[in-house]
Amino acid sequence: MAHPHRGRGRAGDTASRDLPARVRAPNPGTLSMATRGASPLLSLFLLTLIFLLNFFSRIFFSPLLPELEHALRISHGQAGFFFFLISCGYFLSLSGSGLVSARLGHKLTIISSMTGISLSLALMALAPSLPLIHVCLFLLGLSAGIYLPSGIATISSLFPPRRWGRAFSIHELAPNLAFVLAPVFVSLLLARLDWQQTILVLVPIILGATAAYGRFGSTASTPSPTPNPELCLALFREKDFWLMVLLFSMGITSTLGIYSILPTFLVAIHQFPEQSANLLVGGSRLPTLITVLAAGALADWIGNRRTISLVLLASGLATAMLGLAHDQVRLLIWLQPLLAVCFFPAGFALLARIGPAETRSVTVSLTVPLSFVIGGGVVPALVTRLADLGHFPAGITSAGLFILLGGFLVFLVRPPAESGHHTGSDSAIPVADPPETG
Repeated sequence: MAHPHRGRGRAGDTASRDLPARVRAPNPGTLSMATRGASPLLSLFLLTLIFLLNFFSRIFFSPLLPELEHALRISHGQAGFFFFLISCGYFLSLSGSGLVSARLGHKLTIISSMTGISLSLALMALAPSLPLIHVCLFLLGLSAGIYLPSGIATISSLFPPRRWGRAFSIHELAPNLAFVLAPVFVSLLLARLDWQQTILVLVPIILGATAAYGRFGSTASTPSPTPNPELCLALFREKDFWLMVLLFSMGITSTLGIYSILPTFLVAIHQFPEQSANLLVGGSRLPTLITVLAAGALADWIGNRRTISLVLLASGLATAMLGLAHDQVRLLIWLQPLLAVCFFPAGFALLARIGPAETRSVTVSLTVPLSFVIGGGVVPALVTRLADLGHFPAGITSAGLFILLGGFLVFLVRPPAESGHHTGSDSAIPVADPPETG
């Protein structure tokens, strides 16, 4: 089948020509697969574990929120502000993560991120006042943000491009498993401990996993460039860059944004007991561990843009209906995340094609923070503000309509061409490449 953009050259080549000459890189398909450290599969497992704890440390405040509202005597809007603080710290550190990884390297950057998370959680558990808790939440986001670009750059150097969809889908098991474990973790521990002690339990677990990665994990074979204004300006001139910011905002809203306020929504609007709400929300994320793997295969089969479109249309509709539902609320709580998590394997695979390989971590560090602030901070804060005004269901429905728009917006992103040859799919990962022969 002829590719619609065959006559205009490869999209990856176009993006590379738009960047300064000194930051161009070889074709990602020709990158060396050699990395220092463990085997690719073991390193992928360790990175998935690290990402699980990185993500868990930020989202387990969602099932804690009703308890925090009671213990600290704060409103829905004040509690929702917690996620805005985390997202602001995350935005700043993710935006500057290229500076950190250029100096420390990807592996030490990942270790520093997890160590900072441990310290932030320990300080928060000991904080005597709400303003100090706010500072700790900001520091938590600041520490967590430097992980993702280095994690993505490491994974993309461990595997050839035709395997990125599957590799990223395994990595994306981490946030989905965190969505399952966080409510169960909080429900079990709050029955025996207070909220401060519940937070402290996480600290030695995170430090232990960090030590394991430091001992056995690989680092990326592709070095991280020091960010420079020319590189940033070249990316800012790319229409696809801004489209990906919007698409990731919608994807994050459908997963993290809705998840962060869902237990509070169930308790306040549908009169669920706190433990029942947490267990329902956690249980509804269990099937996503399978669908996220299927999403990676689907992206390799029908293409990233088509996958993203289907996911955002379906998850947006399910989210909008969640705000309107009464008797069907339990069904929609199970359905909505099943659809929403399928965004990220295709999303990251498409994002990885913006710019050459050596600038990949910088591209992620410029795209994801803006998206995270919108989808993980601004949207939950606006919805909980509407909740204070008595319009909680309308806030959820509005968020769903925002997500749904992405199903149409994604087709404005240029379909990426394959490295070396074309296929009939718009996927960023070749689906019919022969094995590499060296």
